[in-house]
Amino acid sequence: ARGGSDPNLLQMALAVEEAGADGITVHLREDRRHVRDDDVWLMRDHLRTPMNLEMAATDEMVQIAL
Repeated sequence: ARGGSDPNLLQMALAVEEAGADGITVHLREDRRHVRDDDVWLMRDHLRTPMNLEMAATDEMVQIAL
């Protein structure tokens, strides 16, 4: 499980993007075990490549995706 902001997912995603990735896939779990809501918002605001959001089909997750 991920604690705090280590590793910094935005920095990692930007590095992968700089290396030539065509897109970034983010898997937001209901328990927020690895990726948190703020990670999704930061990546949405800073990435230039498409971001694919994988998630459970729950009302909460759908609202986050919208």
